Amino acid sequence: MADWLYWTAGIVAAALAGAAFARAATRRTGPPLAPVPSPPPAPVVSEPPAPEVPYRLLFDIHPAPLWAFDEASLRFLATNGAVHARYGYTSDELLSLTVRDVLARPCADALIGGLNADALFPDDVLVWEHRTKAGAVLPLEVVTARFEYGGRPARLVVATDLTDRRRAETALRASEGRLRDVLANIPCGVFWKDRASIYLECNDRVARDYGRDVAGEVVGRTDDDFLTPDAAEYARACDRSVMESGEPLLNTDEVRPGADGKASQLLVSRVPLRDGAGALIGVLGVYQDVTEHKRLEAQFRQAQKMEAIGRLAGGIAHDFNNLLTIITGNTHLLQHLPPGDPEQPQLIEDINDAATRAAALTRQLLTFSRKQPTRPEVIDLNEIVSGLSSLLRRLIGERVTVRTELAPNPVRVRADRGQIEQVVMNLAVNAKDAMPDGGTLTIGTGELAGAGRFARLVVRDTGTGMTAEVKRHLFEPFFTTKDIGKGTGLGLATVYGIVQQSGGAIEVESELAVGTTFDVRFPWCDGAARSSAEISGLGLSGRTGFSFRRTVLLVEDEERLRKMVRLTLETQGCVVTEANGGEAALALLTPERHFDLLVTDLVMPGIDGRELAARARAVRPDLPIVFVSGYVPDQRRLEGLARAVFLPKPFTPGELVKTVERLFRPAKGAPVAGGVT
Repeated sequence: MADWLYWTAGIVAAALAGAAFARAATRRTGPPLAPVPSPPPAPVVSEPPAPEVPYRLLFDIHPAPLWAFDEASLRFLATNGAVHARYGYTSDELLSLTVRDVLARPCADALIGGLNADALFPDDVLVWEHRTKAGAVLPLEVVTARFEYGGRPARLVVATDLTDRRRAETALRASEGRLRDVLANIPCGVFWKDRASIYLECNDRVARDYGRDVAGEVVGRTDDDFLTPDAAEYARACDRSVMESGEPLLNTDEVRPGADGKASQLLVSRVPLRDGAGALIGVLGVYQDVTEHKRLEAQFRQAQKMEAIGRLAGGIAHDFNNLLTIITGNTHLLQHLPPGDPEQPQLIEDINDAATRAAALTRQLLTFSRKQPTRPEVIDLNEIVSGLSSLLRRLIGERVTVRTELAPNPVRVRADRGQIEQVVMNLAVNAKDAMPDGGTLTIGTGELAGAGRFARLVVRDTGTGMTAEVKRHLFEPFFTTKDIGKGTGLGLATVYGIVQQSGGAIEVESELAVGTTFDVRFPWCDGAARSSAEISGLGLSGRTGFSFRRTVLLVEDEERLRKMVRLTLETQGCVVTEANGGEAALALLTPERHFDLLVTDLVMPGIDGRELAARARAVRPDLPIVFVSGYVPDQRRLEGLARAVFLPKPFTPGELVKTVERLFRPAKGAPVAGGVT
């Protein structure tokens, strides 16, 4: 009888276990023994075949807990080894107990109710709770099947312990909860998209930014539903870049319209989204709204600028006050010296020198602000360095030895001569300050060939060198290591600005107690360079020989400057009519009055120089024009003006005369000097 029981139980257990494992991915769970309609019960085994040892073995060694019990008495009829190992009972102990002894009471009541109603079917997956011998309660998932034993209905149970699964499910729910909390509270937008850039999921931050209440209103849509066409296309392009390359795209700046209509600045990062097999299925993105950060950044830069202006004021005021003292003091002395006093020439020279230095300081400021007028021309760096060497020796003093290492052939660049001289002078003065106890200053030129052809200017000193911290701030405006009143912090910033403006680059190498080397590189130019002798011809020395008397309309709102220009032109035989502004000049520009030349300031209150020129050309289309200004004009405002030149302030009388000469008698085949044609 026992063998027949195990034979029957083994067959039924094999069938139930196989079905249970096949249904593992789609198991139904619910209240204990909640009946679900299913096909009729399997046929009851009525005629036991001959005992088969393999089925007994199958029952005993099956890894799932298996047991059989009598439906009427609920007494255990048979148990396998997995039951003993899991619940802590021996076989004899279980055979002396009923199922009610090991089931939690609600589960036992549900079992009895199901048996009485004949509502337990083989396809039902039931959840029971069993108590171990030690009293622990284990969750189980069971399937049952009816068979007859000794003419009485019995049940076979195949159980699956849910403890590990419940633990994993609890951990998964906790992990998902934490992820939901992170996504809900992180101050960033997080989203997933498929390969078509359709949103698969996002957090509520993304939904709110798009003017939606919940993330579900974004899922299934694309950026076209929320962004402007340009912004949507840019977002898709970034998505494609990630998916085509398989590489992250980090920290891209994007501007997107918000739900309130205001544009937001976002810092967006995207990474490839892959499935479990590693296949790329989309893109995962995260962004942070940096609008406020950018605003604070701009405020901080403005605060730094205001601080820099304060620092600048001290140094500039110190230098300008010195120069103004020289000019006003010497002017006062000239007014009170008797005619022919031998000191007069020296006082006049000192005034001129102070004015020249003031003009140089102004150029330095304008260069820093990128408003410095430039007059690019082909120059030879060898000639620049040679011409400045004697001046540098006087400037730097006897304690510093000045050496030059010039290339054997001309080293030509196209740049503003005055600015290149300023680069050399500023670097030399910086080197002098780095050698308080004396040393050697070497200025060299050369050619650098490689990816392009460059002209090199190398300034090397044997001074104190600089730390890495100082080197990091070296070219920052107003940064200086000198005492208050001994430097404005504009020297190297100006050098950097000039080099950049000329299309060049600058590198610095420095070592403490060894020295510093500045390596400046400019684009090479193959044109012919003007010599200093040619440039010195711009001085004013008597009449220049204008071919006939010129009638000039001079428009300048600064009276003293207007007087200087008038006197300069009158010494050259011109007849000058003055106007203190655009309105006054227009009153003079009538068809009845003839002018050979218009000289006008560009920046004036009311009608400015450009508008005045346009109205003057309406009266006389071929009227030559000289524009003067201390700022670089917007070249687009001067386009289309033939026979018009620009003369930057400050200028000397000689430069004014030469400009007028070139305007009326340009060299054959050469463009009009000074700029706009």
